Amino acid sequence: MKSMLSKNIIFLSGGLTQPRVIKRIKYFHDKGYNVHVYGFDRGTFQNVNTLPKEIPVECLGFIENGRNYFHSFFLNRKKFVPILRRYKNQNVCFYTFGFFPAFWTALYTKKPFIYEISDLIYGYFRSSIVRAFFKYIDRLIIKKSYFTVLTSQGFYHYLFPKLNRNNILVLPNKLDASFNQVERTCNLINNNHVRFAFIGFLRYPNTVFRFASIIGEKYPSYSFSFYGDSNYREQAAELANKYDNVNFFGKFKNPDDLQKIYNEVDVVVACYDTSTFNERVAEPNKLYESLFFCKPIIVSKDTFLARRVKELECGYDIDASIDENILNFLDSLSIQDINSKMAHIRNLSHDEMVDNPSKMFSSLVQSK
Repeated sequence: MKSMLSKNIIFLSGGLTQPRVIKRIKYFHDKGYNVHVYGFDRGTFQNVNTLPKEIPVECLGFIENGRNYFHSFFLNRKKFVPILRRYKNQNVCFYTFGFFPAFWTALYTKKPFIYEISDLIYGYFRSSIVRAFFKYIDRLIIKKSYFTVLTSQGFYHYLFPKLNRNNILVLPNKLDASFNQVERTCNLINNNHVRFAFIGFLRYPNTVFRFASIIGEKYPSYSFSFYGDSNYREQAAELANKYDNVNFFGKFKNPDDLQKIYNEVDVVVACYDTSTFNERVAEPNKLYESLFFCKPIIVSKDTFLARRVKELECGYDIDASIDENILNFLDSLSIQDINSKMAHIRNLSHDEMVDNPSKMFSSLVQSK
């Protein structure tokens, strides 16, 4: 891996409107690479998060989030394999987001490809045997890849617990590098009203929605707000209609709207449901957004994310799948402690929370 083999990058993505995907493609485009993008519309954040018009994009159809992995697997084959063959005799490098695009790329082309992992989709399967099988396949794809990007150190610990691979870069999904030009502020709470919020792709009815319901039902001096979109938008809207202190604001543009949103929030609720494996090893972008905007974050116990929160002293970890745990947490929470954590977070370095894309490009030219 002396250098990138081509300045022509073909991106294959399971979703076209994910902020992380858009950010990564823009980095390559701004670096002078010739990029062409192929991917699916997932119906969330549609017409809100989009690539710049000068980047050629081809939508391959619609896939509903979280539904029928078997169908998605073969739909990816149907749509991506002809594209792989189209570039058979051209000097290109493929960049694949996710397991399905990477699987078919590894199988159907000898071209170099980069593989980015932000989710272990097989981590949602209940069977440990099935997970072990897909883990084995994933490791083969990684070994064959020209380069692999992991968005969580937890993924690395899981996939290669005893090995060091030099074609892997752990690059957490931090804020866009443009935030280096944004001045951070720390707005301490000066009353007894605490504004909790979930910001992003709406999910986790057993934890996040449970947390919001308890706020609405039992803590009228607090509030809970949903910012985001997904198939759970109706449930979020129903809670907002039911309780005066619960709000649903819908989809937003990332990163453009982040500063405005976080100015209306005191504590970020990111206690994801850990009944599936993926959430136990993920390192979501909410951590870095919360750090940048000096907001303490609530996460789920016994996860890699909880370990990071403890290391950074930037929040709390609870098991939010049980009402009593949420009630005990809220009853013991103090304004003084929240403000203390805000002040501590304010002193953390930009490097902890803002992306540095040069790490990827420097890694691409290092020898194996």
